[in-house]
Amino acid sequence: MIEINNKVDYIFYTNGTPNTHKIKLILLELEKKHGITFESKNIDITKKENYSDEFVKINPNKKVPAIVDQTGEKPFIVFESVSILIYLAQKYNIFIPDFKTNPHENSDVITWSVWQAANLGPAFGQFFHFSYFSPKVEEYSLHRFNNEAQRILRLLDDRLSVSPYIGGKEYSIADIASAGWLLYLNFVPFYNATKERFPNIFKWLDLIGQRDAVKQVNQSISEGFKSFNAAGIRSLFTNDPELINAKAPIGIENVVLKYD
Repeated sequence: MIEINNKVDYIFYTNGTPNTHKIKLILLELEKKHGITFESKNIDITKKENYSDEFVKINPNKKVPAIVDQTGEKPFIVFESVSILIYLAQKYNIFIPDFKTNPHENSDVITWSVWQAANLGPAFGQFFHFSYFSPKVEEYSLHRFNNEAQRILRLLDDRLSVSPYIGGKEYSIADIASAGWLLYLNFVPFYNATKERFPNIFKWLDLIGQRDAVKQVNQSISEGFKSFNAAGIRSLFTNDPELINAKAPIGIENVVLKYD
C-alpha cells in the first residue's frame, strides 16, 4: 500500500477529512509560493488501512494526516496535524511569525493552533460521531458535545470580533488549523452555526475563502459530500446490518438539543 515516491518533495497521507484538509491547505500554499511538490495517498479507514503494518511505520498512532518529507538526505516523518503545520511553517518561514523578532505574535499563533487541536477538533469530531456514526443514539454524549461545540463557537466568534484572523493580524497556521473543520459551515449549518448566530466566523470564512488554496479545499469538501459513506464508517463500530444501514443513529429524532 505504501510506496515512497522520491520524485516528489512530500508524501501526504490523507482521507479527505477535516484534519487532513489542514495539511492540504498548507501544501497547496507551499506549492504556489515555494514550488514544492507532493503526492497524496489515500488511507481508507473503512478498510482499516490505517492499522496496516506499512502505515503504522508512518504513524504509530494509526491516524491521518501524516507526511514524509523527502527534501533532505533521509526521509523524515511528521504526524499529528498541528505538528505538521508548525513543522512546515517554520521550515519555510511562512504563516508563523519569527520567534526571535516577534515572540508574542509567534506565541499567539501557536496558542490558537494548539487550541484548535485541543478543543475545536475533539468537540466537533465527537459531536459529529454521535450524530452520524454511532449505531444507537447516545443522548448524554450528544448534549455534552453539542454544549461544548456551542461554547467553542461563541469563543471563536468573540475572538474574531477583535482580530481579522484567528492568530492575529495576518493569515497563519492558526487559521489553517481551524479551517479544516470550519469550512464545512459553507455547505451545512452543523452545530446550528449560522451567520445570524456567529457573524464574525462567517465574515472570516468569506475572508479566507478568497485564497486559492481554500477555494480548492472547498471544492474537495463539496465533492466529498457526494461520496460520504456513513454506513462504511458505522460498520467499524457494529456488525448489525440494521444499525449499519440506518440513516442516522436510531432514536436521534427524539433528542432535542439546546442552542443558546
